[in-house]
Amino acid sequence: MFTKKSLVIGVAISATLLLSACSNSNHQLTSAGSHVQFIDTKPAASCQLLGKAEGRRSSFFSGLKTHSELIRDAATELMNKAATMGGNVIYNAQDTSMQYISDIAPTDAVMVGEVYSCK
Repeated sequence: MFTKKSLVIGVAISATLLLSACSNSNHQLTSAGSHVQFIDTKPAASCQLLGKAEGRRSSFFSGLKTHSELIRDAATELMNKAATMGGNVIYNAQDTSMQYISDIAPTDAVMVGEVYSCK
């Protein structure tokens, strides 16, 4: 027989698993994303600019991660998005997040960059 307490625990576990699955899905490097590289010098003239892309990692569902860990996840999402766009190079990547609102509450980590296809 289900009790009210069992039902509440079951719902809490289900919600936690669902949120965990949603929060981690974009932060795994895909096989296509693994072929994307960050560069510091302007791409060659033969490279085609495909546009800008953004990677974001929410601090709300990430637990106790540091900003460095969050920005790594945002960079992974950026690489995956660049690959989806057909790119293999990200130039001028920048951490555009406000690192801390206060000493206690980190904000979302955001990384943007220009996506190029270089052959």
